[in-house]
Amino acid sequence: MQISVDSLTPQETYKLLIGGITPRPIAWVSSISNDGVLNLAPFSFFTVASANPPVLAITPLYNADGNAKDTLNNIREQGEFVISTVSANQLEVMNQSCHMVAPEINEFEYAKVESADSTAVKPPRVADSIVAYECKRRDIIDFGDDAMSGHLVLGDVVSIYVNDSAVDNLRIDSNQLDSIGRMAGSDYTLTRDRIQLSRQ
Repeated sequence: MQISVDSLTPQETYKLLIGGITPRPIAWVSSISNDGVLNLAPFSFFTVASANPPVLAITPLYNADGNAKDTLNNIREQGEFVISTVSANQLEVMNQSCHMVAPEINEFEYAKVESADSTAVKPPRVADSIVAYECKRRDIIDFGDDAMSGHLVLGDVVSIYVNDSAVDNLRIDSNQLDSIGRMAGSDYTLTRDRIQLSRQ
């Protein structure tokens, strides 16, 4: 089956994208509004964009009604955010933080997630996450103004937190990280089965 994107609705295209591009790592993004309200939300359109300089990328989509998510609004306003990792034992509480709630709701409190102060930016990190990347906005590239249009957020990593027990000689222990990946629909995957291959 060959499908022309022009023949699809945005929702149909979205299904083919998230169904075929898996597993996707999850960025648990904390930000803060101009009114000082903390926001916490997971995003699976997430990757490393550069190592030198260190830049991370997340892509919040406009909602189906064409409105921007609080995370995107906060990063536009404040220019700072933190990406915390999500481990398997955090899956349920992470899912709580993706509920659609009003902008004036503190999602750390709503999802009962403990926060910890950051060192270089205002938004806090998730206290029990193994790794957290403190970021300052480098750029936002808008791909459209319609429902489900993407907005590529590039953040300069200015400080990195790693749990002391999970790092040795700057190598993060994959077993302790125990990260999860996003699949299609409501599916997630574990990363506990791994294969090592040497590079010649």
